[in-house]
Amino acid sequence: MIDIGRELQVAINTGKVVIGFEETKKALLTGAPKLIILAANAPKWARDDIEYYAKLAGVPIFVFPGSSIELGAAAKRPHKIMALAVIDAGQSEILKLAEQHA
Repeated sequence: MIDIGRELQVAINTGKVVIGFEETKKALLTGAPKLIILAANAPKWARDDIEYYAKLAGVPIFVFPGSSIELGAAAKRPHKIMALAVIDAGQSEILKLAEQHA
């Protein structure tokens, strides 16, 4: 099993990750992300919006098994994170999450 928090940190430090609902949506409109991570407690309107654009762009979504507060903590940020997009995984194995939950 992949340590999501550790792989997320490696992706943030060695690759490119955009954080936040609006930034994730913008990234999806350009078709750039390789993976979307959505907090389990994301509001339905946000989940529907992200799922719609991800489907159009053909980008897999991984639902983080915790709240937006826990996702923020996993990303070592002092705030809630509802959604984030992995543009470049860098040296992390985070893209394996998409394979596991495909």
